Amino acid sequence: MERVQLRNSNNNHRRNNHRAYPELVVTHSVSESDAAYYAALKLVARIDEDLTRGVRHYRNKAGILLTTLDQVVHAILTDDLSVPEVREEAEVMWLPQELAA
Repeated sequence: MERVQLRNSNNNHRRNNHRAYPELVVTHSVSESDAAYYAALKLVARIDEDLTRGVRHYRNKAGILLTTLDQVVHAILTDDLSVPEVREEAEVMWLPQELAA
């Protein structure tokens, strides 16, 4: 019985490094509406997780505590969600010379 030897197409027997070249990788472009949809989906998931774990509390502009995801989403859509004001003290940046003094 004869044995058939299979020949490698790579005659020099070098290993094929299947390296991905980032400049050659084709990425799928996402439309603006799809990007907005996925961003909203992530936001809703984050709010739901915060409410479930009790990590963050949401209130409307009247100060009423919002306890369900529906209430928070409705407050966002009607622009009734209370957004905490940014304190100016937190925005102060110190220069290294001032810190050293």
